[in-house]
Amino acid sequence: MFSLFSLPFATADVPAEPEVPPVTPDITKVDSIEDGFGFFRLLWEDAVEWFQEERGNLLMMAVGIAVTLVLAFAIRWLFLSLLPKLMRKLPSELPREIVERIGAPLTLLLLLIGLSACNNMVHFPGSTDLWLAKIFYAGFILAFLWGIFRIIAVVNFYFQQRRVNEDCRLNQLLADLVRRTIKTAVWVMAVIFIAQNLFNLNVAALVTGAGVVGLALAFAAQNTVGNLFGAMSIVSDKTFKIGDRVTIGEASGTVEEVGLRSTRLRSLDGTIWNIPNRIVADNTIENITERPYLKHSFKLGLVYNTTPEQMRLALTILSDILDHHPGFDAEQLPPLYFFTDFQAFSLDISVILWFQTLDYVQMQKWKQEINLEILERFNAAGLEFAFPTSTNYLIAQNTTAETNKEQVVK
Repeated sequence: MFSLFSLPFATADVPAEPEVPPVTPDITKVDSIEDGFGFFRLLWEDAVEWFQEERGNLLMMAVGIAVTLVLAFAIRWLFLSLLPKLMRKLPSELPREIVERIGAPLTLLLLLIGLSACNNMVHFPGSTDLWLAKIFYAGFILAFLWGIFRIIAVVNFYFQQRRVNEDCRLNQLLADLVRRTIKTAVWVMAVIFIAQNLFNLNVAALVTGAGVVGLALAFAAQNTVGNLFGAMSIVSDKTFKIGDRVTIGEASGTVEEVGLRSTRLRSLDGTIWNIPNRIVADNTIENITERPYLKHSFKLGLVYNTTPEQMRLALTILSDILDHHPGFDAEQLPPLYFFTDFQAFSLDISVILWFQTLDYVQMQKWKQEINLEILERFNAAGLEFAFPTSTNYLIAQNTTAETNKEQVVK
């Protein structure tokens, strides 16, 4: 019996067998324990076959990963130890701040680049290559995002070092608002890139749909939009800056932060006030820190027994104490003191002072010094301070005369 393959002409007439692709195990078709063992056996055989084919590439990949890790640790040591020591010798702190802040994201970015290059050396089965590429792409975006945030922090540090805000009043308020706006925009862009490239989402359709939904949500978000424009109004009007002590309605305290939604004040007793920016923008704001001086007024009451000569002596003593005091500006705002009022129980001298300082403690020290000297000088001169008093007059009645009048009337 002859086979067709034994004939001389059979090789020309019989077509070649097509190459059968490898069968990939499908776990959904496992119906019994025997099928399960067969499924894992096929997986093991495929893994062994793949390992034998990619053995050389896996070795190169391991070497590449080792080299990448060594380089990453070396770069990290460079940014943590060597460069900061060199930067400390410079007069400015900005270079050291740049090195300390961008070292970590730059190391991560270089590490991801090295691992991605090592990944390309090996052909993984199925869609593993695609998912690894997407993971590395997301890692690149996050590392780049981290680096941008660190650069924003460096720029903020630069403006703080330049003290631009002290002169132009475009201080920490504007820096915080711009920094948060940029961070929000960067986050939105990162999400769009990841959604479009990793998950193949139609971003244009999503934005169009979001615009339609945004019209419906606009009425619900009126307060949020109002707070955002309120923050912009606070910055543009230069109403106050971080560290100022202000009074907004019933709230009074030091400005700690102006966010996109609210302004935070800390009162003198430590209480935190979070006031929506729209309320801050529409309210009356008293900026206590912007006062060029601290005003203090009081009255000295002398008793009614004080003679005109004693009153003139009291004014002379006040002149000696106040006119040459270092806490006042004798040319622009000299101390004022006048004999002004005849009160119910005292003769009043009104005193108005403008302390040339914004330090509350220093003002209290000067007030104590002035009060002690006034007390000493007035007591030495025999000038008596008045206090609330009343005088009662008793009128003695003549009872005999009254009796005679009654008899006459009868």
